[in-house]
Amino acid sequence: MRRTLFIILIIGLVGFGIFRWQRLNSLAHSGAPGGKKYTPAVGPRIAPEDVQVLTALDAEYTRLTAAVMPSVVSIATTRSVSRAPFLPPREEQSLGSGVIVSQEGHILTNHHVVVGVETIVVQLTDGRRLPAQLIGTDEVTDIAILKITAPDIVPLPLGDSDAVRVGQMVFAVGNPFGFQGSVTQGIVSGRDRRASEDSGVEFLQTDAAVNEGNSGGPLLNLRGEIIGINSRIFSRAQQTAWLGISFAIPSNVARRALESVLKTGRIVRGHLGVTTFGLTPEIARQLALPDTSGALVVDVLPGSPAALAGLQPRDFIRSYNGRPITDSYALRERVAETDLHTKVTLGILREGRELSLTAEIVEAPAPPK
Repeated sequence: MRRTLFIILIIGLVGFGIFRWQRLNSLAHSGAPGGKKYTPAVGPRIAPEDVQVLTALDAEYTRLTAAVMPSVVSIATTRSVSRAPFLPPREEQSLGSGVIVSQEGHILTNHHVVVGVETIVVQLTDGRRLPAQLIGTDEVTDIAILKITAPDIVPLPLGDSDAVRVGQMVFAVGNPFGFQGSVTQGIVSGRDRRASEDSGVEFLQTDAAVNEGNSGGPLLNLRGEIIGINSRIFSRAQQTAWLGISFAIPSNVARRALESVLKTGRIVRGHLGVTTFGLTPEIARQLALPDTSGALVVDVLPGSPAALAGLQPRDFIRSYNGRPITDSYALRERVAETDLHTKVTLGILREGRELSLTAEIVEAPAPPK
């Protein structure tokens, strides 16, 4: 009897051991609670050598981002907002972006980011928060220049926005919704865009995502050069979110504003001395003009560069230094952004004849007080 019980015990222990071994082995290979089977993938589906171009492009994107990021700053502003007479003013805070453009600490941003504010604080990507001085601002171009004092700052170069081509790749860097150091990528969708009918700037249009807080940040080319300062988005009534169309102030406009402020302490604009307006197809037909592209001269200021060049009322300005003029706003912008004492060539139509006149651009007179 004892022998029989001993044999049964041995058989039971052996069976339990086999069960336990199978259980542990199953769990070890399943990798999941409860013993459910789980077999992970081994390695990527595509070898790096099979996507060499994409791998190189990915590395270049990250290298470009790392190179430019220390130059892009976030801008925090405060202003007092009046309330009812019996209540104290309320402090309003806003966020924007900017980009360092000199070793001395000059920063380009938007006029609308800093207009009417009481304090401006710039935050660098390394976490430093510094007070900023507003040294110049211009509502027409929506450009403002700030200055900070700090060691070890890294400026970015201003590129040539006249050389920008539609379709080229660009990157927008900024502080959308307070997310500092955000990067978006796209292409230049168009040039010489007017965001509003009376806009003082012909913008670069891009499909790189730009949102609230991106204003004042740089639009960059593949070399890390600033080709634009992000300024606004296209939106419909009651909408403020990005709809796929963003506008940037060309870098050449920003450069002239910066240099003007540094040299003279103010924004200096060129002056031609004409009053012009654009044409409708009906008026163009009445004047026997080939189309509506250009600016019709309606008045010439005596003694102005236009008068000295020989411009007359009813002349039709078709080009400015070889660049086509689409309408009177485009002419105004070309003149305003021209360096002082530069001689420019005006292509005009006068009574059906093509003429070429030369005018020397001077500083625009101060507006009447």
